[in-house]
Amino acid sequence: MSPPSSNPPSSFNSFEQAMRDLSRRLSSRGVMRESVIARLIQHVASALNDYMDEPFKAHGLNTTLWTSMVVIYASQNHCLKPSELSVFMNSSRTNSTRVARELQRHGFVNRVADENDRRQLFLQLTPKGVTFVETFLPTRRAYIKHALEEFTAKEVDEFERLLHKLLHKLD
Repeated sequence: MSPPSSNPPSSFNSFEQAMRDLSRRLSSRGVMRESVIARLIQHVASALNDYMDEPFKAHGLNTTLWTSMVVIYASQNHCLKPSELSVFMNSSRTNSTRVARELQRHGFVNRVADENDRRQLFLQLTPKGVTFVETFLPTRRAYIKHALEEFTAKEVDEFERLLHKLLHKLD
């Protein structure tokens, strides 16, 4: 399964070649397509994650921290329970605690006690956090747009549909 000849070589070519070689050694017919597709999805996800982290590196942030900030920003009063953050981020409470600590260390969030129940804590964006999100939203959107610019609008719709279909199967 080779990439179209009009495309330049990619960082995935060596894996595809290895799979073709393995296929020949095992006398299987054709390339082990399912394995190539599965690995390609992992490879693209990793490359996309690295690409999307790029604008935040200078600030000591990454996509996980950024997305957490956006989720908090989108919440009422820019305030959210850590348990709600873990649900939105599809991560463990332990990971959400780590994220909260890191954002607090950067001065982007404060832990705020509920006025009615002092045991209940919230994560609230600081003015610095609000400004950072509002400043970097256009940059983030531009990165996403740039990553998808090789696709037509119809292809983006189809790609999204297929990703949702795969996710539904895996969930």
